[in-house]
Amino acid sequence: MAVAGVYRTGKSHLLNRVLLQEQNGSGFGVGPSINPCTKGLWMWATPLVGYAEDGEKMNVLVVDSEGIGGLDEDGNHDMRIFSLALLLSSFFVYNSMGSIDENALASLSFVSNISKHIKVKTHAGQKDSDLNTEEQNEDDLTRYMPKFLWVVRDFTLQLVDDANKEISAKQYLERALEDA
Repeated sequence: MAVAGVYRTGKSHLLNRVLLQEQNGSGFGVGPSINPCTKGLWMWATPLVGYAEDGEKMNVLVVDSEGIGGLDEDGNHDMRIFSLALLLSSFFVYNSMGSIDENALASLSFVSNISKHIKVKTHAGQKDSDLNTEEQNEDDLTRYMPKFLWVVRDFTLQLVDDANKEISAKQYLERALEDA
């Protein structure tokens, strides 16, 4: 399981408190400054016990990642870090803060476009002419991509529509994606 998102938005804190249930300085490094605490990918040393969809017990490795858009790195570096995080995980958490706005969607778009840089190796002996289209590669790729969860943190706005009627989180997400 890997977590990703914009730099300095609390990815390490989220892992520490929610998954590892660590407090008071133990767990992944966190800090109050604009300087990142995580460089590259960090893996928690002890696997967590989890359960597969069929109920089978399994070990879960927790991976923290350097944030998107850090002041000391470029987009190419970000792409490499997140490509590796995607390839290592079977469950991918995208962490964002505040409301779902244009910036949040742009950052999420960056993460989702990383899959364009990941190619599935063809079977031995298969000719290039046997590969029909880019669509076939995308179908092959989806078999290997992790499950996805978008965590929207520190969201304090009321979920209401234009008529001030309460809406669900799903309805809010659908409206935000509609406008994109």
